[in-house]
Amino acid sequence: MTTHVDPMQSLTAALVEVNEQLLVLYQLASITTESLDESEAVAAILEKARDLLAADLLTFSVDGDQVHSTDQLMRRHDDESHDRAPVGRAPNRTSVEVSNGRLTGSLYAHRDNRTFGTADHKLLTAIASMALGAVQTSRHHHETLEGAVARRDHDTASELAQLALPTWRPELPGVDVFARSDPARAAGGDLFTFAVLDDVLHFVAGDVSGKGLPAALMMTTVISAATAAFQSAGTAGPGAVLETIDNWVHKYLADAGLFVTLMAGSYDAGSRQLSIASAGHGPIFYIDDSGPRSINSVVPPIGVLPLSDLGPVEDTVLAAPPGSRLVVSSDGFTEQEDPAGQMWGEQRMLDLLVDSNLPATELGGLVFERLESYAGTAEQTDDRTLLIIRATAVETDAHG
Repeated sequence: MTTHVDPMQSLTAALVEVNEQLLVLYQLASITTESLDESEAVAAILEKARDLLAADLLTFSVDGDQVHSTDQLMRRHDDESHDRAPVGRAPNRTSVEVSNGRLTGSLYAHRDNRTFGTADHKLLTAIASMALGAVQTSRHHHETLEGAVARRDHDTASELAQLALPTWRPELPGVDVFARSDPARAAGGDLFTFAVLDDVLHFVAGDVSGKGLPAALMMTTVISAATAAFQSAGTAGPGAVLETIDNWVHKYLADAGLFVTLMAGSYDAGSRQLSIASAGHGPIFYIDDSGPRSINSVVPPIGVLPLSDLGPVEDTVLAAPPGSRLVVSSDGFTEQEDPAGQMWGEQRMLDLLVDSNLPATELGGLVFERLESYAGTAEQTDDRTLLIIRATAVETDAHG
């Protein structure tokens, strides 16, 4: 017996099914969630989608980790079947997979009394895409939030590290001092500090290898060590100060894989004697009426080799009449490039220092100004630190 199918009835049924799918799509598009928690956001989407699909269970996972299931009890009951059955194996259970290139989402669906057709698979894919988008938005939000917290903590630590640099300048008859450090980032590794003990000015300037917060934190350690070394070894000369600093910080630097180029000096205004010792730091220029000269390093940077193994660190001792000046800079000056990629170099800096017999503060400001003009729009790639010690006349000298 042949069953007669009414074409109009079939068409009507098809139209009804299409209309139902359109209504589901419309309702699906209206799903919104204000939660930035990925589990809550996916739960809101799946709970609504379960009603629209008349599904008994919807479970969504990202990269193999379950985010939410609409029925945890049924999910446990169906685990074994779900894990074994590929897509389309059982008519009343199925799964779809979507990916955005970074994450992969899987949506498992089950319903007892109704199979899943092609249209259902399209809806499930759309639902999975919505859920994956919610997860990505949530994770991006939390990554951004964590990054903001980390940056805030980093900036706070950086600011505290920069506070280790002295804001005061020595006031001692017969000497004029300029010191300034401009970090290339919020955190810098350049350093300087001073002490005035028994009418002698003691000072150090240096550069911790590396950049960012680790260098800045190590910089504070070196400053603390230098301050203590001035008290305990200052009378023995700058070389002894470097050895003392190395004894205290060498292990910390070695463990951190860092080193410090460091120079130490002292100026006795009474005897007008300038003493200097450098552990890998430069450029260092001394200028007086006889012309300029470079002060070379006598030992490797602090943290490379124990200075106690190299014997006493030799001091360079100079007579420093009024007008003579010691200029110590970091390589952020000489290696600064202009927009064409050409470095400023030592010669440009030396020419400026020789031609400018200005007080230390004015000379220091001029050097920074000329460097910034030379750099133009080029990025500052390294910390810039400048220390100037200039011998001046004192009242007793002026009156003979």
